[in-house]
Amino acid sequence: MLVLCSVAVTLAATLTLFTAAYDGTSVRVEWEVSTETDVNGFELSRKASNETSYTAVTTVTPTGQRRYQFTDINVYRALPGNNTTPAAGSGPYTYRLLVRSPNGDQAYLTILTGTPSAVQRSWGTIKSMFR
Repeated sequence: MLVLCSVAVTLAATLTLFTAAYDGTSVRVEWEVSTETDVNGFELSRKASNETSYTAVTTVTPTGQRRYQFTDINVYRALPGNNTTPAAGSGPYTYRLLVRSPNGDQAYLTILTGTPSAVQRSWGTIKSMFR
């Protein structure tokens, strides 16, 4: 007896763009999908080079617009009680985008290249004291 079987895997979204770039004292993360079939949501996480796990920074509900943007204003934010140590550690930073769907999650990564200037880091720390 010979049994043939095929399994078709349908991806919830086809990612066409996923980038992260410095934007002053923040990081702008953008992604674009060509389809949003069965997408329940997007979860964006960040990890510094000295960290072992990702920290969720936002979740986004799909709107059908296909292009999304998030501004990460907490990259240089100081830890509570400590005005000098950034909460996210040190770069380079890796951003992970999880596309949530009933058929399972899809994960995509992008690495934030380059290094912010000392002025950008200092200004981010100063701003965080007044939040």
